This record gives sequence, structure tokens and C-alpha cells, in this order.
Amino acid sequence: MLYLCALWLIATASWAEESRVRIALFHMKPVLGKMTHNTLQVQTAMRVASNEGADWMATPELALTGYRFTETIGVDWIKPGPDRYVEALQAEAKALGLALLLGHLEQLSQRHDPRAEERYNTLFVIDRNGEIVARHRKINTIPVAEDWSRKGHEATVAQLDGINVGLMICADAWPSEHALALREAGAQLLINSATWPPGEHGPGDTWEKRSRETGLPVFVNNRTGKDFTLDTSKARSVLYYRGQELFSHASDTPALIILDWNISNGALERQRVIALD
Repeated sequence: MLYLCALWLIATASWAEESRVRIALFHMKPVLGKMTHNTLQVQTAMRVASNEGADWMATPELALTGYRFTETIGVDWIKPGPDRYVEALQAEAKALGLALLLGHLEQLSQRHDPRAEERYNTLFVIDRNGEIVARHRKINTIPVAEDWSRKGHEATVAQLDGINVGLMICADAWPSEHALALREAGAQLLINSATWPPGEHGPGDTWEKRSRETGLPVFVNNRTGKDFTLDTSKARSVLYYRGQELFSHASDTPALIILDWNISNGALERQRVIALD
């Protein structure tokens, strides 16, 4: 009897030591230039994610503006500091106790600084208390389409719930150097906030390669819909690990993807797709 009790205690301790995270990926359909509408979309998805017991929710790149936003609303509206849309989502994160990785943009907040006109394509990391605890500024910016933004310079690892999360925005995954730098900085998983359709300039086997080279899971939060000539209706949100595709989703309507990841043994334990249209 004592022997059986000892085995049960060992098994219980091992289970408790395992590290798991439930990640929600919002496969979103932004409306170009409609920031209030898109913010409400994200809030709705956050509430569904919270009801599903998610620890974190991510969004695609430039979720609140759409990718080609300069075609409709320009850049003059961008001001220093978190804007009211980010602040609304910070409040939502705090109310729900849900961490949010938000693809948006920013301008440096220093006043009377010659760099004050520097604008960045940014991935904000908002913790369960609604605080911005990290920012990643896109390093591999795209000529012409992203001429409004400057390049970031540093690989960024954020800590959420004691887990080191390596951050990438879309084409940051294209060269191996960025992902490898995140691994060297202690990342336990990589999250890529993307607007990356298939085709001639599509991702190809980029995510597969980065997962193989780093040995880390690569969660890609892509999007759907169209921005002028950019068609992401067949873009995929995916999970790769050690060169293997573990999950893939594409749809022309928005969806919330729920993935349960066991960090301790590198296993996808549960997956669910919830239509949000």
C-alpha cells in the first residue's frame, strides 16, 4: 500500500511539474482602415478565447489597421504613445485576465526628440494585468508596402506566465538569423504575427525550416481577407515543430484557433477551430 501511494505521489508531482499553455490564434479578417471595427473584432475574439480557457491570444500583423492601411487613412493620425485602440484592448485584457499579443503600429513616444517621427510595425505584448510588458518592432520590413515604417533592430523575447516567448512579425521569419537569435536568448516557443499569403512571394517552407533549425515550436497567426491587391483569403495559420507541420488552418472567414501546447514534452495536446463569422 505504501508502495502504491509513493508511485501515485511521484506521478502527481511529475504531472504538476509539466508546463502547458493554451494559445488562441485569431485568424482575423480586418477591414482596411476601420480601426474601431477591427478593435471590436479583437475584443469579441478575446472574450471567446477567455471562455475557452485560453492563457494568451495572438492576432495577425497590423490587425487594427489592415496591412495596406496607408492607401485609405495615411499616416498623419499616428501619434506617440499607445493609442486609444491599444488602451481599449489593454483594459479588455485586464478585465478578462487574458494576455494579448497584438499586431499594430506605434510612433516613438519621446517629445522634442528628433526620432519622434519614427514609426514601427510592432507586436505589443500585453499581460493579464493589461500592462504592455514587451514590444517587438519588425526587423525585416518590406520595401514600398512598409515604407511608412522603420526597421527594428533587436530580437525580442517576452516572458508570459513564466514562459519565454520569442516574437516575430511576418517576414522576420524569412532569414534564419532572427529565429536563431531568439533561441539563443532563451525562447521556449516562437510566435509569428503575420500577413503572408501563399504564392510567388509567399512563405514557402520558411516556418518549417525555422522550426527545424531552432528545435522550437513556431506558432504562426496569419489572417484572411483582401487589402486592395493583397489577397490573404488562402493564407494559413500554422504550427510547426522540429520541421513537422502539426496544425494548419485557412478559411475566407474569421476563426479562433485554440491550441494546447505541452512545453515539457513538446506535444500538441488539443486543437479546436471556432468560426467567428
